[in-house]
Amino acid sequence: MEHRDDICVRLRSSPCLLKTVRELVRQYMDVCGVSAERRDEAVLAVDEACANAIRHSYGGCETEVIELAFRKRDDCVEIVLRDHGAPADLARVERKRSGVDRNEKLKPGGLGVALICRVFDEVDYRPGKNAGNRVTMRLRLPGALEGQAAARTEQG
Repeated sequence: MEHRDDICVRLRSSPCLLKTVRELVRQYMDVCGVSAERRDEAVLAVDEACANAIRHSYGGCETEVIELAFRKRDDCVEIVLRDHGAPADLARVERKRSGVDRNEKLKPGGLGVALICRVFDEVDYRPGKNAGNRVTMRLRLPGALEGQAAARTEQG
């Protein structure tokens, strides 16, 4: 079964547009039934992912393009960010990912990859060979794990 995006957005790589991105994420998470606390964390994490693309992939250039795609699946909300700039150093991403402490209080500013991995249940970084990056972030929906366990119990 093909999953189509609910929302696709292309925006200029300008920090002044991140307020619009935050509001879009907030509204979409509300529509998908995500709790207020998880929603607010996701807003912060997607904002950080976009800021990282602007800062690191595009070197601060405000005329490039960031693409965001949103889709709701049966068990999760998925947000995919794409840029066309310098590919991320996957070894560096993995080092930052390993520093994630899910119990630590979230604070804005300089947390980048660790914050994104702390908030989302699944994060997949895919740097391009010569250019571009794709970051897929998945947040499980309430009841998704219970529903999966019940289905396995009925089958077993």
